[in-house]
Amino acid sequence: MQAANVILTSIKTFPWQRTLSEWLSIDAPILIYMAKATIAALLALWIAMTLNMPDPRTAIFTVFIVMQPQSGLVFSKSYYRVLGTIAGVGISLLLMGMFAQDPMWFIAFFALWIGLTTAAGFKYRNFQFYGFVLAGYTLCIVALPVIETPLEVFDIAVSRFSEVIIGIMCATVVSDVLFPRRLLDSLISSEQERFLNILSTLSDPKSVFAVFDETNPAVTRFSSGVVGLNAVRINSSFESGSDQKERQHYEHLNHDYMNLSTTFHSLKSIIAAIKDRENSEVLCALERLYDPIASVLTTLPDTLLTPKDLENLIRELLEAKKTIQVELELEHKRLYVLTHSEEEDEYISAAYLITRLLNELHNHCATYLSLLKHRISGNASRQLSRVVQFSTHTDNVLVGLAALRGSGVLLLTMLFWILTGWPYATLTITMAVVIGLLLGTMPSPLDGVKDFFKGSVVAIIIAALYDFYLIPAYTSDLLTLGLLLSPTLAFIGWMTTKPKLAIFSFGFVFMFMSQCALDPYYKIEPTKFLESSLAALIGILFGGLAYLLVNFWSCSLTQQRVAKILRRQIVSLCKGALNVERSALESTGRDLVQQFSTQGRLNMRSSRLVFEWLLSTLEIGRAILTIRRTLQRIYLRYHTKSIDIALESIKDYFETPSLSQREQLLNTLKNTLQELRLTQMPSEKAQFKRLQTLIVELALIRTVLLNSQTFPVVTEDSCH
Repeated sequence: MQAANVILTSIKTFPWQRTLSEWLSIDAPILIYMAKATIAALLALWIAMTLNMPDPRTAIFTVFIVMQPQSGLVFSKSYYRVLGTIAGVGISLLLMGMFAQDPMWFIAFFALWIGLTTAAGFKYRNFQFYGFVLAGYTLCIVALPVIETPLEVFDIAVSRFSEVIIGIMCATVVSDVLFPRRLLDSLISSEQERFLNILSTLSDPKSVFAVFDETNPAVTRFSSGVVGLNAVRINSSFESGSDQKERQHYEHLNHDYMNLSTTFHSLKSIIAAIKDRENSEVLCALERLYDPIASVLTTLPDTLLTPKDLENLIRELLEAKKTIQVELELEHKRLYVLTHSEEEDEYISAAYLITRLLNELHNHCATYLSLLKHRISGNASRQLSRVVQFSTHTDNVLVGLAALRGSGVLLLTMLFWILTGWPYATLTITMAVVIGLLLGTMPSPLDGVKDFFKGSVVAIIIAALYDFYLIPAYTSDLLTLGLLLSPTLAFIGWMTTKPKLAIFSFGFVFMFMSQCALDPYYKIEPTKFLESSLAALIGILFGGLAYLLVNFWSCSLTQQRVAKILRRQIVSLCKGALNVERSALESTGRDLVQQFSTQGRLNMRSSRLVFEWLLSTLEIGRAILTIRRTLQRIYLRYHTKSIDIALESIKDYFETPSLSQREQLLNTLKNTLQELRLTQMPSEKAQFKRLQTLIVELALIRTVLLNSQTFPVVTEDSCH
């Protein structure tokens, strides 16, 4: 009886609600996705076989390729798959019609097309790259099987396109009808989490003034998610409930966040330099300057903020701005006689960054408040008239090398086919091209090839079990075939939800759908099964060999390319057009570093170094733009020749960086600042502010350059 009471008590005290909530948020979405993927695949199989399509496996394969947890991702990927398939089918008909009887020209244009699609897939982002990938290997799927019977190319082109459309329609309908998940919902939750992380980070003065702690998640997350959230925003536009006004708010929030992140890390970098010099007087003055910001943020609740909370926060930030302006004038007068020129530059730069951080935080809060009001009532509190675009940048040298690799692997496998005369070598060509196109944009492509190979081997074993035992023994109609396939299809769906199994699952589904006997009429030949499996595995090895021979992702080359591009950006800002927006500068740099960091062979130290290069480039580039624009509006008598010499010296240093050029640049900036400080200040308020802007921005550039690890110059031990 006592034991029964203990059990009853434990049951009552067991946190059922919390357990159920965790299951609903973590496990249930995975199970729902597995069910949706299985239903969509079986529906595609049923439609393809009912319509007597020659290869229903293509429809099932398409389902798993475009199927994603959120509807927006499914629609986006399906859209680009259709475009890529149309382009691939079109070029297949064109090449077969023009060069079917001329192998040399056919191979030449085939290699050119694969090179172009590989380069384009490498250059474009999100699922746009997937459209070019499809355009590339669709040529292999359509043209190679009928290379000896070119008159059949139109029939196979129509069949493959129809099967792809069936798969896409099944995936999109099931995804949007059965328990749909919207990308906008995940975008909203991500923005909420990011906004609260900003407030919690900036509310703690230790996050700003303590030594950088790589284990502090609040600080390390301050620079993450920019590229990823932009991709989510773009793909969410494919959803039916997408709101253009809401997407504009997310664009501005991303832009505000990039500005905040750059300012925050620049401020921490300068404070770290001040701490290294053990200048407690300047450091204490900066802490007093930051106190009003921390005081406002520490009173906020930890939960999600309401519009009323945000309105109070914005009002208090404006009051803090006034307090900081008064404190700044007092501290500057008090420290003027206590500091040397370097220390004064550091203080001016850090104080300017604190005020800029406050202004950018105010803008971010105002945009976030406007988004909340728009979502609640449809009436935004802020007009977003200025267009903010996320710009991307890809290194053309690496794009060219990717094209060389794509064309090279095709020519190599074509040579293998010609020398061996093996009928199944067309599968080798197709698989090598698929590997070259699909894995080229992924981190560690060689590791991806290994995972793809492992998934293919496992798929061959399971496909053999289906072909030679399960299908002939236990299936008699579509219903029994579907029931027999369901566990494997659900298993494939489960694997696609695991990031670590992403490439393995892709290899598995590709090979399983290639080898499983899912024809309208059962037919299987052991010799054909073994030879086609072997040909596909050889193609994977050829694809891996291409990554070994044309491997441009070494640590040293990655750093050299990043450093060169970032320096070239500063040089162009010194002498180029002034129509460059800060949003384009921020997004281009972050996209570039994101691409190199995920695909280059960078260790933790070198990744951190590359990110510091980016921040210094963004800070210096923004300062140069501000200086040049200010010079256009300031009176000529204040536009001294020394400022032009300083800009020219910055350009010269970043064109050909060296120790002597660096010392010359620092001296030039020092002399320019001394000359400007000795200049009689104008009585006109607007001109006074512009002259002060020149002093502050030049001091900031000099302070950033004084830290020897924060500008893009490769050293001998930077990859160690």
